[in-house]
Amino acid sequence: MKIFNYIFIVCLAIGALSCTGTLEDVNTDPSRLSSVDLRLLLPEVEAQAANNMGFNPARVAGIIMQQYNGLDAQQLDYNKYILGEDAMNNYWRTGLYSGVLKSAQVLESQATAEANPFYSGVAKIYFASQLADAASMFGDIPNTEALKGLEFVKPRYDSQESIYAAALTMLDNAISDLSASGDVAGGGDIIYGGSASSWVKAANGLKARYLMHTVKRNAGNAALAIAAADASFASNAENASFPFETAQTGNNPLAAFGQERPNTLGINPNFVAMLEGDPRASKYYVEVEGVLQYFDLGNSNLVWAQDDSPMPLISYTEVMFIKAEAQSMTGADADASLAAAVQSSMDLNGISADDATAYVSALGSADIQTIIEEAYKAYFGFNFLQTWTNYRRTGFPALTPSADASPSFNPSGVVPQRYLYVESETQTNSDNVAAASANQGGSLLDNTLWAFQ
Repeated sequence: MKIFNYIFIVCLAIGALSCTGTLEDVNTDPSRLSSVDLRLLLPEVEAQAANNMGFNPARVAGIIMQQYNGLDAQQLDYNKYILGEDAMNNYWRTGLYSGVLKSAQVLESQATAEANPFYSGVAKIYFASQLADAASMFGDIPNTEALKGLEFVKPRYDSQESIYAAALTMLDNAISDLSASGDVAGGGDIIYGGSASSWVKAANGLKARYLMHTVKRNAGNAALAIAAADASFASNAENASFPFETAQTGNNPLAAFGQERPNTLGINPNFVAMLEGDPRASKYYVEVEGVLQYFDLGNSNLVWAQDDSPMPLISYTEVMFIKAEAQSMTGADADASLAAAVQSSMDLNGISADDATAYVSALGSADIQTIIEEAYKAYFGFNFLQTWTNYRRTGFPALTPSADASPSFNPSGVVPQRYLYVESETQTNSDNVAAASANQGGSLLDNTLWAFQ
């Protein structure tokens, strides 16, 4: 069965499960759907999360970080930091809360009821990672009162600090669940085929990520991140990669965007300059009729713009960059970790052994700036949100804000530090949005989030 064939059906089922009938205590209709097979629920969660990673928040982060360049339509506004309340509305509503978070909640609840620790563990991994990544973009967001239906129609916002703490706790709980589980062959797991030990490694990699998100607030997180990285992946072969299809109904969202909105999103010349002498450059972009393009229909050399380009939830490349940075922060020798991170990126992009060796050999010492700038180049195509987070944490690479920056949502004219709260919330949950904004000292694009202060 094709990956996306039953996603729509499962989404409808999840919607049905979220409803509560007023007569259910009086009469139960045996024909009414009361649960969905866990083997069908899990692929929907995996697919939605992978699509979120190539959805508008990621594309805009690529523009903010001057890797992508808006060429036409809305993308031109994004070049100017014109990112209003409508910019992330679809992601917030359909990608996040009524999307992967709701699906993961249903999966975890049903798996717990069925005493199935494999599915509950994987569900917790997805809920935690999607929640924490959203907090990295918006700061305070709903959590404890979210997804409660009529009980909390207007959920309050939890602090970014508490979101990260909750995500890390959930990842620890996921590791406990999966450590108590055996493998689940034929269980609908598109990424690992039901391997519990592989998901434990992925959870540890994600722990390392979110520990480093908050390392400016707690320097001790660096040592914890090293330990988590050591318990994670040992090679690219273990990446938690979602395998998109060549079919137009199930293809990589960045490739789909290139096909559906051609010539609206290209490559920033600043990124090209940073890639001078880098053997990955030809894998990232091509010049077509004088325009730098990330997508070129039929050009199979562009690694991250194919219909079936994978999307890793967490990768060995990222884990090793995290480890290198954490080692550098704690005074340990990070050279080997940096070399492994860059080499893994070369391998992912199909760079020849000679070219990869020459590049890695010339890296020099693994200081923070070198590590983050190398991650900037290595994460292209699949990890734009973490590139943006790295910048907001460290200030690397040094970027000059857009000369055309609009002051509408960014009075200071800086490289954006966050996204605005979305219009569906400002229109229907305005009191809680206002409270969250006040708690953070503002919620415009130039307001630095708690974790990065």
